[in-house]
Amino acid sequence: MGERPTIDGPRRRAWLAMALTAALLGSGCLGPSALRATRMKYNEAIRVTNDEQLLMNIVRLRYADSPIFIDLPSITSQFEIAGTLGFLGGWGNQYPAASYLGNGEVTGRDSPTLSFRPREGKDVSRILLTPISAELLSVVNAGANLEQLFLTTIDDVNDVPNAPQATVMVPRTPGRNDEYVRGIRLLADLFQGGAVELKIGSQVEEAGASDPVTTTDLGGDDLLNAAQAGYVYRHRGEGRYSLLKRDKGLVLKFRPGFADSPEALEFERVFRLRPGLNGYRVKSDLMENALDAPRALDEGEETIYLHMRSILQILLFLSKGVCVPAEHVEGRIAPMTLDADGRPYDWTRVTAGNFFVRSSRRRPRNAEIAVHYRDYWFYIPRDDVNSRSILAIIEILVSLEDSESHGAVAPMLTLPVGL
Repeated sequence: MGERPTIDGPRRRAWLAMALTAALLGSGCLGPSALRATRMKYNEAIRVTNDEQLLMNIVRLRYADSPIFIDLPSITSQFEIAGTLGFLGGWGNQYPAASYLGNGEVTGRDSPTLSFRPREGKDVSRILLTPISAELLSVVNAGANLEQLFLTTIDDVNDVPNAPQATVMVPRTPGRNDEYVRGIRLLADLFQGGAVELKIGSQVEEAGASDPVTTTDLGGDDLLNAAQAGYVYRHRGEGRYSLLKRDKGLVLKFRPGFADSPEALEFERVFRLRPGLNGYRVKSDLMENALDAPRALDEGEETIYLHMRSILQILLFLSKGVCVPAEHVEGRIAPMTLDADGRPYDWTRVTAGNFFVRSSRRRPRNAEIAVHYRDYWFYIPRDDVNSRSILAIIEILVSLEDSESHGAVAPMLTLPVGL
């Protein structure tokens, strides 16, 4: 028997190319491989660009410039692969050497299509200008930092101000929130220590009580119908009952043994609450009938009234944490507020310890998020966890507000970026 010829280098490479082509075309593994290779890259790119867009708009607002939001509602990516293969020769010496070589070709294409939608018109009005709901504060139970959430989203608690001037684009007077920050830090410590909890609970509105009725006027159907409609009868003494509205709302509740602690009593003093209670209702000032409810100012509130901010006010407040370069302050490129001594007021003090954006002429090496604006780099370092987590909170709040939108979709700009 004749000895089988060995396959030399050129023919070996040709065989390998044809085998690879056949494997790619016949295995059906392109889709899963493309998913593994691209999904997390898109995920990370969206996260980074969302953070950069948010930081850029915060910096713009510090300069009294217009914020612009462009959404990316969809990404469509098409993967294609094609190949050809052939073999012109055989074994033996009867063919020229070149005829032993096969030929193969593999081509691939990735064609992503990005759809951009500028947020404008009613979109901006509804999401950016409408005060957020107090019930959104319950996200602290999902891991949000209570101090940061109360610092950024609330203008005042029971008329204790949180630097409301900081939510003005060009403030004329300085804003302070020292007492407010002290109060929410006490609350944050109580929350971290397991002394209090924020939850959605059932509340009975005493202010809207009906005139008392006697038990002879009540029947089983009355009690059942009241319960089904969200009402409840409460005993008023001497066999008389009043019909009250039962609503679900946010409740701040002290766990047993903590209501009379020094921290709790100081928290209640700061925010003018009636001391020693086991719990307090939490309401927004903009809720229906909130301002008409009886308020026992002499003994302290039984309700925590919150003046909630809109997303735009939150971003304006955070913009005061941007470190403006000295030349921009001196050149009045950025709005400047004078203190009582006639010197430029340092607005970063209202967000100190929670949010701070640094600035540099050169691109920083240790930046987690950085944007270039007005010839400077504005950035948050990798080790500034507090500032980064506030951006995450705002992203969550914007997403929650945006999820309620069911209106018409604005025009989209679709860009095919495949080559």
